[in-house]
Amino acid sequence: MKRAAIPLLVVVTCLIACVFVSHRSFWIDEGGTAIRAMMPSLGDWWRMILHLRGSDIQMPAYMLYAWLWMQKLGATTEFWLRMSNLPWLLLAVLVLHRIRFWPVVCLASPFVLYFMDDFRPYVMQISAGACAAAALGRTIGSAEEKSLKGIHAVSAACLFLIACSLTGAIWAAGTGIAAAVVRPDWLTNRKAWLHAAPWLVAALAAAGFYGFTLTQGYRATEIRDAGVMNVLFGFYEMTGMLGLGPGRNEIRSNPSCVIAFLPVLVPAAACIAAAWGIGAVSWARNTPKRSIAAVCVAVALPLFLLTAVGILMDFRVLGRHLSPMIPAVLLPIAASFGASGRLAIPGRVTGFAAFLFMAGSALQLRFHHRHDKDDFRTATGLAIEALRDGRRVWWQADMNTARYYAFRAGGPQLVNFIQVLESDPPTSIMFADTVFINRPDLYFANGNHERLLTDNFFRKIRTFQGFEVWSSD
Repeated sequence: MKRAAIPLLVVVTCLIACVFVSHRSFWIDEGGTAIRAMMPSLGDWWRMILHLRGSDIQMPAYMLYAWLWMQKLGATTEFWLRMSNLPWLLLAVLVLHRIRFWPVVCLASPFVLYFMDDFRPYVMQISAGACAAAALGRTIGSAEEKSLKGIHAVSAACLFLIACSLTGAIWAAGTGIAAAVVRPDWLTNRKAWLHAAPWLVAALAAAGFYGFTLTQGYRATEIRDAGVMNVLFGFYEMTGMLGLGPGRNEIRSNPSCVIAFLPVLVPAAACIAAAWGIGAVSWARNTPKRSIAAVCVAVALPLFLLTAVGILMDFRVLGRHLSPMIPAVLLPIAASFGASGRLAIPGRVTGFAAFLFMAGSALQLRFHHRHDKDDFRTATGLAIEALRDGRRVWWQADMNTARYYAFRAGGPQLVNFIQVLESDPPTSIMFADTVFINRPDLYFANGNHERLLTDNFFRKIRTFQGFEVWSSD
C-alpha cells in the first residue's frame, strides 16, 4: 500500500470502529475492568487490583492503559471506554499494511471486530500478535544479509506480548524461538546479545512480576470442562463463523442446535478453509523452508502449551486467549487474493467468498440480538429499585459490574447503597423477596435453580439478556 493511502486507511478504520463499538451493557469481565479503572489514583488502582484478585493483575499493560484512558481522558460510558481499543486496532492494521489485502481482511474479521466492542485486552493482544508477525517477517526478509536487522523489532514485539498478559508470554516464547530458527547465528553473536540485553532485562522483570502473582494465588477461575474442545471452539471463533452459527452458551445448553446452522456454516467453513489453504500454499512456494518451520513453531508451540495448561490445570482456553495468533489466521486469507499461476482464480474466488462470509458474520455479531451481552445495566437498575422499595434482594451475579452501573447512576452514595447485596445479603432464599440470577452454571453449580426457587414459592417475573428475576410475591 502506498504511503498516500495511509490517511484514508486510518479514516476507514475509525469509521468501522464507530459502527462496531456499541452502547450495550457491560458483561462480567468488562465490569471488572471498569471498576478497577474507576479508582481515582494509581495507588488506589493498584490496591483494588490486589483486592479483587482474579487474573486481571496478569494483564498489567492493558489494566494500566484502561485506568489512564478513564482517568486522564474522562471516558465513563460503555461506548467511549470500548473505544480505548481503537489505537490498538489502528496499530494492528498499519503494522502489516504493506501486505496486500491485510487491512481488508483484518477489518472484516468478526473476531477482531467483536473484541473491538469489548472493554478487555484482546485487541491489544491482536495488535501485539500483528507486531510479532511483522517482526518475524522483517527477520525472514533479512536472513540472507547476516545482519542484526530485525533483532530490536522481534525483541520489542516479544516484550509487548509479555506485557499484555501471562498467556501473552507464551506467545512471546514462540516468537523468540521462531526468530532463533530463522537466525541461529544470533545465538552465537556477542553483538546480538548486547543489542538484546535491555529487552531481556525487561522481560525478566516481567517474568518476576508474573511469578509473584502466581505465588500469591492470582489466576483465572478453574473450569472443569476445559481442554481440547474449548480450543476447537476458539478456532470456530477465530475463523470468523461465530456470528453465522450458535454461541458458546447455546451449544452448551443444546449441542444439537448446531444442526440448524449447518446450511450456512458448511459453505462458510469450506470457503474460509480453501482461501486459507491457497494463501498458505502460495506463501510457502516463495519462502525458505527454515522460515516456514519458524512460523510453524511460533504458532504451534504456544497452542500446544496452552492446550496442555488447559487440560492439566483446568484453564478454559477460549478464542480470546489465542488472540495473538490472529495474523496466522488472517494473513493466508489475504495472501489468497494474490495467488499466482493455477491458484490465481481459485484464490480470488475463495478469498472473496471468505471475505463475504466473514463480513456477514461480523454484522450478525454486532446487530443480531442472539449475540447481545448479559444486560447488567438493566439488572442493576431493577435491583436498586427493589432495595429502595424496602425489598430484600438476593443477587446471584457479579457485583463489580453492578457497582459500575450504580456509580454511573448515582455516584459513590448509590454504590454504598447497593453494598448490601454483597455485605449483608439474605441468609438464604427463604428470607429474600427478589432474586436476580445470572449464569446459573456459576452460581447454582450442580443444582436446579428453577426447582429451588419454585419450591420456596418464588415465581419468575422477568427474563432479559443473561438474567432472570424471581419474586416471592
